[in-house]
Amino acid sequence: MRRLVSTLIITIFLLTPTKAFTWGFQGHEYIGEMTWNYLTPEARQWVQERMDYVGEDSLATMTTWADRVRGTEEGRWLGPLHFANVPPEEDYFDMERDCPNRRCVVAAAIDDVKIMMDPERSLEEQAKALRTFTHWITDMHQPLHMGFQRDRGGNDIRVTFFGSETNLHRLWDTVLIRGMDEMPGPAMQAELNPLPEKEDDWSLAIVDWANDSYHLARGNAYPQAEDGAQLGERYFRQARPIVESQLIHAAQRMALIINDAASR
Repeated sequence: MRRLVSTLIITIFLLTPTKAFTWGFQGHEYIGEMTWNYLTPEARQWVQERMDYVGEDSLATMTTWADRVRGTEEGRWLGPLHFANVPPEEDYFDMERDCPNRRCVVAAAIDDVKIMMDPERSLEEQAKALRTFTHWITDMHQPLHMGFQRDRGGNDIRVTFFGSETNLHRLWDTVLIRGMDEMPGPAMQAELNPLPEKEDDWSLAIVDWANDSYHLARGNAYPQAEDGAQLGERYFRQARPIVESQLIHAAQRMALIINDAASR
């Protein structure tokens, strides 16, 4: 019965026309809401002040801002910052090789964190950095945002999933999350998964997290998913724990960084 419910949800979603967004709004908002549950009282106040400044109602909705402005001049300028590409023959992400002019999701996240950690920066600067940081850190945890340039992070790989055609990037962005009907809600997820220890160097940590995503893309998202592949229950069962784990990691890491910024 559980398998049937998951299959029906996935099939209905695949047949519904949607606009392709990174992690889907559902994934971003899930991470943002889970993050809020990890924040200290001091950090919640710090975030609230900055959300008020840029007119955002919640941390969950703030995570979607960079997608909401797509199609605008500002959104087009931000376009390359949603992802980074690594050559498939390489074992790791390299900032100099894979992030020219620091125009990629990894450098964008690092640059925003530096602003957030600097108490000398203005409220406006920190508010805008927080607004984009919440999106970059969530994007970076979707493995195919650290995918291969040759297929645009899976966008050019057409697959059939439970009998319906989609592309590999959209499958990981939105379809797999919509099929995870039994996943705990954000508050329960935070309760089940306590925060790990804070990192000593956020820039190094962000690069490490980016590499974790690249390795998941290379080792788990791409295998079995060549162009024209027929995917179903087996692929879903393999991908499901990865998607859930990445949602949790994104929320925990966002919270650790915000808690640290608010304490300065």
